[in-house]
Amino acid sequence: MTAPRATTKKRVPRIRENLPAPSSPEGELFHYTPYEAAPWTPFSGRKLSALIAAREIEYTFNGRDNYLTGRQIAALNERYTVKPFSKPAHATAA
Repeated sequence: MTAPRATTKKRVPRIRENLPAPSSPEGELFHYTPYEAAPWTPFSGRKLSALIAAREIEYTFNGRDNYLTGRQIAALNERYTVKPFSKPAHATAA
């Protein structure tokens, strides 16, 4: 007789349906989980969770869970957006 095999269950994050976009008036103050916010950010849900755990980004804590509001998602996108380089107007050609 052999020992029973351990079964591993993957924890799949639950994502709610019909979420408002963070840029919409309803989404500005809506609370998104890191996995729900991931499609609107340059990061995955796991990376957002890690950034929140390390306190590297602004987030909302309700006593049990961590959330990102639409405003925080917009600020996060602004923070990690790379602006194109443009030469100053007074620069001369060499």
